[in-house]
Amino acid sequence: MISPGRPPVLVRTDAGFALSLTADERALLAAIPSRFAELLAQVGETGKVPRGLRRLFPAAYPTDEMAEANYVSLVRADLVEHHRHALAVFSATASATHLAEDELEAWLAALNDLRIFLGESLGVTEEMVEPASDDPRYSEWLCYDYLTYLESLVVDSLAELLPPPAPTGNATPDDPWGDPPGGLRWDGTPVPPDL
Repeated sequence: MISPGRPPVLVRTDAGFALSLTADERALLAAIPSRFAELLAQVGETGKVPRGLRRLFPAAYPTDEMAEANYVSLVRADLVEHHRHALAVFSATASATHLAEDELEAWLAALNDLRIFLGESLGVTEEMVEPASDDPRYSEWLCYDYLTYLESLVVDSLAELLPPPAPTGNATPDDPWGDPPGGLRWDGTPVPPDL
């Protein structure tokens, strides 16, 4: 799907990230979220999770209904809002040529959600076989692969913003936590006397 020699899709700039997508890619990204958004709205209205979204709202206490109900009452609304916000930013910026850092972070969340949603529909597992070109859902597989490609670009681009790793070797102490006051190590055991 990605032709050789095309310009980079995501390029870091002083003010964020330049986004270079074809018209077809932008049309695809604008069309993909509609079914996902419909199901997400059902979660917000009824509290029940449609089958296609269960991987995005996994049960925390599958064997304890009361604990699960308490958990859902505490976190479900925030989770729905997180998914909804990411999807809204993604949809609103699908035609953008430049993304701010927070917009790219929303893209990462939305791309991941859309991949999980589409992957659940396709029955993706860790041991997937390459789909045949005559598979009736071949276009959906191509879409899944494209979302995977875009997500990897976004991850790589955001990773460039992380601070460099801590130095290794003698510059890092064996116990990075240090010895807390009171003569105890970080794990609560006494510090041995110096010999």
